[in-house]
Amino acid sequence: MITRKPTHPGEFIKEDIIKELGLSQKQLAKALGVSRKTISDLVNQKRALTPCMTLRIGKFTNTNPKTWMNLQTTWDLWEASNTKLAKSIPKIRPFSDFISTQLSPALLNLI
Repeated sequence: MITRKPTHPGEFIKEDIIKELGLSQKQLAKALGVSRKTISDLVNQKRALTPCMTLRIGKFTNTNPKTWMNLQTTWDLWEASNTKLAKSIPKIRPFSDFISTQLSPALLNLI
């Protein structure tokens, strides 16, 4: 797991598509067939990229949609691993450890 916060996919959209191509959010929204609010929410990191949006962006930029989806997944995993709930994850034991403490030694020999 990475230790520094990854770049939100919306930042890439803002810098590498909107600024680089000299587009407005409205123009990009029209090109992608979505609302301007959708683009605004993405570039302001208020919305995640959906699989459908990664297909749209991939087609528009002639890039692989999986690349865009990976950016979102990396962001999501980092966010999830840095929540209060994530603090309980180290307490989870692998299934093999769990099952060995739940079954009797006689049953374990049968497995």
